[in-house]
Amino acid sequence: MNIEKIQKKIDETDYWDEKILDIKGLYFLDEITLIIDDEYKDTCWKIAFLSCYKVSYTTDASWRKIKNVKEMIHSQLGYYGQDISVFKSENIGFYKVYLDLSIMEMHIECKNISVDKISKKNLDLFWNYN
Repeated sequence: MNIEKIQKKIDETDYWDEKILDIKGLYFLDEITLIIDDEYKDTCWKIAFLSCYKVSYTTDASWRKIKNVKEMIHSQLGYYGQDISVFKSENIGFYKVYLDLSIMEMHIECKNISVDKISKKNLDLFWNYN
């Protein structure tokens, strides 16, 4: 899929200023999933970055008052979609992705990106256990 089509699918999630419900790394960070709230609906968006070659990020860990994110409750989280931009990579067959999630920035280089609408009722969110 070309960059313009992928960017359009991501933009169709209307992620701007929406809560980021979770980010997970699976399979030794080969797969990174981003869960975006679809406010006032029983669904949310899952953007999966697949066959990841590089993943880097910075967070608010150096200045936040709460020691660990896992100790936060839902209302304390400050992750909101600001920018998700897809670019061509120098590596053939890969995409570069920049994510600004307000208090977290990520750079991902991956082979595939999927965008799906999923049900909230099946989400396993850590703050539901606090």
